[in-house]
Amino acid sequence: MTTSDDILRQAQQQTGLSDIDSDSWRAGLDVILDLARDPRMSDAGVASVHKRAVDALANRLRVHAYVTEHPEVREEQIERPLFILGMPRTGTTAVSYLLGQDPARRSLLKWEAQHSAPPATPATWRTDPRCLAMLAEEKKILEAVQQHGISLAHWEDADGPTECMFLHDQDFKGLLWDSFTPGTGYADWMFNECDVSSAYQYQKLVLQVLQSGVPGRWSLKMPSHSVHLEALLNVFPDARLVWAHRDPYKATGSLCNLLMLPASMTLKPEAVDKAALGQNCKRQMREHVMRPLAVRERIGDEQFFDLHYAAFLRDPMGQMRRLYEWDGVPFSAEIEAGMRAWLDANPQHKLGKAKYTLEEYGLSVAELEPVFREYLAAFDIELEG
Repeated sequence: MTTSDDILRQAQQQTGLSDIDSDSWRAGLDVILDLARDPRMSDAGVASVHKRAVDALANRLRVHAYVTEHPEVREEQIERPLFILGMPRTGTTAVSYLLGQDPARRSLLKWEAQHSAPPATPATWRTDPRCLAMLAEEKKILEAVQQHGISLAHWEDADGPTECMFLHDQDFKGLLWDSFTPGTGYADWMFNECDVSSAYQYQKLVLQVLQSGVPGRWSLKMPSHSVHLEALLNVFPDARLVWAHRDPYKATGSLCNLLMLPASMTLKPEAVDKAALGQNCKRQMREHVMRPLAVRERIGDEQFFDLHYAAFLRDPMGQMRRLYEWDGVPFSAEIEAGMRAWLDANPQHKLGKAKYTLEEYGLSVAELEPVFREYLAAFDIELEG
C-alpha cells in the first residue's frame, strides 16, 4: 500500500534532495492516495496518480532547496497581481493568453509551474531546455490527437500561460485531483474540511522564485480561485479579480464534457458514470458561483471586473480595452497588435469542436435553474440558447 512517505521518498530519489519545507501537503496527499485504492481505479490510473504526486513533490523539493540557497527571493514584492477566475469553461484560458501578449505582464508558464527552480532568465524564459523538452512531448501528443481525429476541449502550450492549479497541486489542494479519482471524496474534503491557506502561501513563494528570474506584474488564472477567494485575499490583499461570466447551463455541460477525459484515463471503463459526473459538476459549479457572490457582498465591487463570455466572443479587443481601463493600465497599439496576432493564430475550435448535451450527463436546465438562480439574478448573463 503506497503511503505519502513512499511518494516523498520517490520524489527525493528523483531529485537527489531530502529536505522539504513543511508537512502542509500531507493531508491532501493522504486523501488522494486513499481514493486511488478504490477498486474502480484502473492499474494505469493508479500509476498515473502516483506519478503526478511524485512529480508534484519533486518540484516542491526543488523550490525549497532553491529558496534555502537564495533566501533573498522571499523579499520579492508581488504587487497588484491580477487573478482571472469564475466557473470553469468561461473563456479564462483565452483571456490569460491575451494578457500574456503584454510584455509588461508576467504569466505563469506551463513548463515553469512544473519546473520552478532554478528560475529562467528573460533570455531563456521560452528557450530553457525544460521548456523545449515539454514542447517536444506536446508536439507528439498533438500529432497523435490529430491523427485519430480527436477534438480537444482544452489545451495549453508548454510555453504559454497555465493555471495556478498546478502550483496548488504541489500542496495537494487543487480540484484537478478530483478529476483523477472516483466519486466525490476529494471534492467533499476540499469544500468541507480543507484549509487552502497553505496552498496560497506556497503559490506566493513560487511566484517570488520565478519573479526573481523574470520580473513583471503577474496575470494569473484558475477558475477555482472563485471557491477560495477569502484565502486568496489573505495572501494577496491587493489582488485584482477578473470574474469571467458565461451562461451557466452551457458552462456546466462543457465542464462535464471536459472531465470525461481524465475520468476515462484513470477509471476502469465500466466505472465511468456520466450521471454521477454530472451531479459532481453541478455541485462544483454551485460552489464556483455562490462562494464568490458571498465574498463580493462582503468586500464590495472595487476589486472585481466582470468579463462576459458572450461579449468577449463578439468583441475581444473591446473587452480587453475595458479591462485595461479598469486596471488603470494604458492599452497601447503594441499590446493590441500582439493580442490580435494571437487571436488570428488561435481561432475558436482550433483543435476541434466538442459535441455534448446536459442530458447525456443526467442533467437538465430545469434541474440546474435553482442552482444558478442567485447568480443569474446578480448578473446580466446572456444565455446561449
